[in-house]
Amino acid sequence: AECSSSSQWSKQMVSWPNRTIPAMAAARGLALIVCMLSIDSLLGDSTETCKLQPDDVCHPKCTAECSSSSQTDKELCVMTCMRGCFKERNMEPTCVQDESSQKEQGSAQSTNAATERQCGSCFGAEDHSPLKNRCCNSCDDVRQAYQAKNWNWPGNHAVDQCKGQPETPLQAASPPSAAECAAKLSCQDCFLSGCGWCISTRRCVEDKAWMCQGEQDHIGKIGTVKSCPSIEERRAKRDQRKAEEEQARTERLASDASRLLSAGAGEGDRARMEEARARATARLESVQREELERVRREAGVEDEAGGEEKGKSRRVDPAVRDEIERRAARVGEGSKQPYEVLGVGPEAQMNEIRKAYRRLSLMLHPDKIGEAGLREAAQVAFMEVVAAYEILGDPDKRAAFDDMGGSDQAQFNTFWEWSTYGSGEAPDFYTGERLITRLTEKLWPRRVSGDSIWLVEFYAPWCSACGSFVQEYKKTARLLADDAIEVGAVNCEKHRLICSEWFSIASYPTLMIVGSGERGTQQLYPRNRAKSAEDIVSWARDVALEWRYLYAKAHMPLFKSAHDFTAAVLDSEDLWFVVVTDGVHCGPCRAAMTNGLRLAAGVAGVAKVGTVDCEEAAAHNLCYTTLGLPPPPHAPQIRVFRAGPKDARSAPGYAGEQLYNANEVPSHVALQLVELVVRNALAEKLAAALAAAGGSRGDYAPGEEPPEP
Repeated sequence: AECSSSSQWSKQMVSWPNRTIPAMAAARGLALIVCMLSIDSLLGDSTETCKLQPDDVCHPKCTAECSSSSQTDKELCVMTCMRGCFKERNMEPTCVQDESSQKEQGSAQSTNAATERQCGSCFGAEDHSPLKNRCCNSCDDVRQAYQAKNWNWPGNHAVDQCKGQPETPLQAASPPSAAECAAKLSCQDCFLSGCGWCISTRRCVEDKAWMCQGEQDHIGKIGTVKSCPSIEERRAKRDQRKAEEEQARTERLASDASRLLSAGAGEGDRARMEEARARATARLESVQREELERVRREAGVEDEAGGEEKGKSRRVDPAVRDEIERRAARVGEGSKQPYEVLGVGPEAQMNEIRKAYRRLSLMLHPDKIGEAGLREAAQVAFMEVVAAYEILGDPDKRAAFDDMGGSDQAQFNTFWEWSTYGSGEAPDFYTGERLITRLTEKLWPRRVSGDSIWLVEFYAPWCSACGSFVQEYKKTARLLADDAIEVGAVNCEKHRLICSEWFSIASYPTLMIVGSGERGTQQLYPRNRAKSAEDIVSWARDVALEWRYLYAKAHMPLFKSAHDFTAAVLDSEDLWFVVVTDGVHCGPCRAAMTNGLRLAAGVAGVAKVGTVDCEEAAAHNLCYTTLGLPPPPHAPQIRVFRAGPKDARSAPGYAGEQLYNANEVPSHVALQLVELVVRNALAEKLAAALAAAGGSRGDYAPGEEPPEP
């Protein structure tokens, strides 16, 4: 009676903040979570899932009790009553199979016996084979299976049963709908179904023009790419990227001065190089004088020397004296080892470099030193610090030094002067901007690393809106100069790999907060928010604050092999959510990782969250054998693994269940629902966990669901 009103699905809509989703999709996801939370109790008694054998005691009693029951399903009432009766009397119930199930079992056994001698592959279409037993023993069987699935015919040469036979096209099938395409989560399934696969966004769409980001991004009949990349092609591409990243990390250690000159000037450029050398020397000397005056003025140290007599009476701290003398004795090292001079590492972020420079420029300023001889040494040391900061304080110059560093500063500055002002190449939007790093494919792994947080603008030089935004973005960088947030920019005309494959940039300018490849985080600037410097800074600080909390509190281990995954997830009785990505260099993958961190923080103490990177070779067996994922490239997904026993003995072949499809339900909406259900269903366990360690619900951001075509 209580459940009579819930037997039909409502056609109304379920609302969530700023979004509306079909009730069917929401209910399906919630039902899955509830089932996962209670699966061990459902499976605890095998009699819960079978029809009980009537006996002489419980069956008559329960039949009489249910005769006057208001429930419409009296058989269910009797079975429920009998289970309780058996438990009260400590009786052992037995299950009985009905005649139809016995007939089905006998029929299946006879069918299997007849076909086990011959069972050909249907090449992916087994569930639609004519024999209904996942076998295709002839070319016609395979063709019928493909026809039933509305798949494109790959050609007789690709099907063993059809090789050598004349080509006969399949009967033209109606093109799949947008909803049918959206249900496909891998390139192979998408392409075979007659849909188009968008490479950058990892989504399946109708095979029509302008559905993806250009023809090069579209796999299908419409785009220029006519087939999905093979695993070997993807592995070669990944290995090439890894090699370039490793080369970028090691090149900064190079110390070959001749390579520096040969990279910048040819035999016919000697005169121009000499002019560049003179300009570079004059420019550095001018900067050193300006910095000497600036620090004196801003720090208010002009009176501290106070004349010769007063200076003689001032005592210099012994540690400062030793530091000045040490630095003065190593004149010229600021040009060769600027990181060492400023006391920072090669991976230091710009705010760390700026803080180190401020501290050293104040400590070593000659006006702070009363002793005449030591003051001269302090001025030499001060100039060395300025020379080091002149290289590292400019993101572009620092990147060039990392690539070709190790030479003396005069040589490096000569090359820089020539390459910047004498090579004839047009400057970029942010050339020479000290507070904005121009990020490239080679520079990205050096700078965007560890727990660093970056605000990045993706732009195109031909975009008028991008040109109008330059001054506002420079103002944003100035406002964030003292924050632990780095500011960068990517020219998408020059670095299309970053903009297309890594981050799926669909319009310019696009603003995004990104984390390192190790963290795999990203968040887009809201489209409906004004692009003023003040609004951008406020948003960036809020996101950075949340991310630092997530980095510290959210535990999301990376499973690198099937063995690690089995030991942590399948051999435990905890409720697990596992984020499965096809690498971290894709926008949807990073969005899934970010929301996974939020989920890990939100369900801390009651459930666990992990991640698997299927792009790594060591994880291929886990992804494509243990978990049974479709061949890459594929969309990221989050799988739920039930609470209770799920090891190989308790649940053979268990691989969890996909939590949702981001093409059907927005990811942030789905995960908000998941967290809400988990936190309420396991409220007692959560209360104990929060009392012990603290916790906070996540604030999920959109980004994994595909943009509108």
